[in-house]
Amino acid sequence: MEPLDVLHSKIPNFPGYDDDASRRHSDEYVRSYLGEALTEYAARCQLSAEVQARLDELVLRLEFADPRSFATHHNAARHADDGGAVATADAAAVELAERARTLGPAAMSDYLDDVSAVLDERVAAIRAAALR
Repeated sequence: MEPLDVLHSKIPNFPGYDDDASRRHSDEYVRSYLGEALTEYAARCQLSAEVQARLDELVLRLEFADPRSFATHHNAARHADDGGAVATADAAAVELAERARTLGPAAMSDYLDDVSAVLDERVAAIRAAALR
């Protein structure tokens, strides 16, 4: 399935990447989708103080667009209709959110590593798209 199809199937009314407003809303929807899954996963688990601190940092990171990368993404020229690398990174974030529903407490630390890596990929994709 293409990344944009994944996003449309998991996030109702996903706006896509055609214009500034759509890109901003798409970013918010993806961050919210992953943040909610992360919060729900954590609510099912007993967490050590260290893991809870990592989780809190990631949830905070998901609450706000990265101002350094998103400012240029917001003002970037129009992306390809399919969103390109940004859509691929966003679809990976959504698929990671879906995976949270099936994981037990023992997987939390590795899962948080995966979340951090996906967020880094999203930032890199947004910055690269803005340079076009």
